[in-house]
Amino acid sequence: MTSSRTPSVRAAARELVRERILEAATELAAAAEWKTIRMTDIAGRAGVSRRTVFNEFESKSGVLEAMAWRHTNHYLEGIASRLTGHHDDPVAAVTEITEFLLATVAADPLVRSVLDGPPDGPGELLALATTRSAPFVEAVTQFYVAFAEQHWRDLIRPGVDVQFFAESMVRLGFSHMIRPSAAPAETARSLGELTAVLLLPE
Repeated sequence: MTSSRTPSVRAAARELVRERILEAATELAAAAEWKTIRMTDIAGRAGVSRRTVFNEFESKSGVLEAMAWRHTNHYLEGIASRLTGHHDDPVAAVTEITEFLLATVAADPLVRSVLDGPPDGPGELLALATTRSAPFVEAVTQFYVAFAEQHWRDLIRPGVDVQFFAESMVRLGFSHMIRPSAAPAETARSLGELTAVLLLPE
């Protein structure tokens, strides 16, 4: 009995350590430029050894990528909880999700520290939202596509390329997160209206 439970206990303990390290790294990154943060700083904030941080993530870049995926998953959970109420209304879904994302990003200390940082030194964090954003765009896009194909198949106008539509909306969302041109609610309404034009029958 004990031996069969040990692996799961160890896995749970390891996950708790990883989460503590990522939370510590996120707090540090929200308060200082990523390039100034050392693995020793992360370890100290998390209350673990430097070796533990290296064992879990191998490098500072590994910590950064794990932080980015942690943030992405947080947003995906928020998207999922909002999609459940719009199985039959793509326009309402896109509108609510866009407002949620833009408002959440605007209040996110880590994201704000990246986007509001000095223009001459954007560093690795901003690169993950711009030049190195492809894996994250793909993950969110596939999330949208899977939901659309399951729930909106009979609502979408024949001939629409759902994959291209979803990716385009995700990229538009990223763009408005990085350089907002209006309040979240206003941008959300506009993208909802665009969804109606591009996705639904006339």
